Amino acid sequence: MDVSIIIVSWNVKEYLQKCIASVYRETVELSFEIFLVDNASKDGSVEMVRREFPEVKIIANSENQGFARANNRALEKCTGEYVLFLNPDTEIKENAIGKLMKFIKADPRAAAAAPKLIYEDGRLQLICMNFPSPFTDLMETFHLNVAFPRSRFFNYYEMGLWPHDSTREVDQPAGACLMVKMEVLKKIGFYDERFFMYYDDVDLCYRIKKSGGRIFLVHDILVVHHGCKSSSQNPEGSSRWISESKIKFFRKHYGRTGSFLFGCNLVMRTIIVYVLFNLSHLIIGRPKHIKIVRGRVVNLWKDYLKK
Repeated sequence: MDVSIIIVSWNVKEYLQKCIASVYRETVELSFEIFLVDNASKDGSVEMVRREFPEVKIIANSENQGFARANNRALEKCTGEYVLFLNPDTEIKENAIGKLMKFIKADPRAAAAAPKLIYEDGRLQLICMNFPSPFTDLMETFHLNVAFPRSRFFNYYEMGLWPHDSTREVDQPAGACLMVKMEVLKKIGFYDERFFMYYDDVDLCYRIKKSGGRIFLVHDILVVHHGCKSSSQNPEGSSRWISESKIKFFRKHYGRTGSFLFGCNLVMRTIIVYVLFNLSHLIIGRPKHIKIVRGRVVNLWKDYLKK
């Protein structure tokens, strides 16, 4: 088997149908298997797949087990030389899967590769980031990344809004469509299930790079990504998972020093947010975005103070 494709889905039946159909329609000259891991959807996703795509191997969870655990359940059953992690709100174009496999095969340096992601109307999605660190967190605290978005220093995390106009090595492309050699996954271990959602793909890429593997963005391979169709169903939960997973990532990879620096940044962020909140309350009332930011800071503190 050439490629094992894993799709983790939660209540996105319409997009899931288009995603799987595009895989069968656009994938040629390779053997593949598809695993659908459904995290207890209530919209008939599993029934639809059984009816329309009987070849798909379904793992139907009785509860939402999160992204990492769901992927791992499928990884235990994969037989492919390569694994493609594919979001259900994507659509494959022009044999993108075959092209990714050929790219990795042709470059012995490559442990993983991702395509360029675009919206349905053709607009580019900036999906590649450098790894988060105490430094990038400091830039975010003082909004220097926002003030100087194209600076590769102040906005190092987002690569200075690099336009994805060339094929190059990157730290972490989005996990929406990421192909990895199975031998690499067996070497470094599968997804870390301590990450329920978010930063699980960042952690995976970090471990790939740490093991000596190289990850590439292949700019002339395109995949449509509608974006955030599962997470948008629970925005408050998503915000909380982001903060919780970010802290777990810092503690795991930067140790006590990184955790301490994150705490220092959090103190500064708290002061900044509450000064802005009070000023905005006095001058123009309570703008909604300030309340949202304040809520995120509160969640960060709750998660940071967890043992």
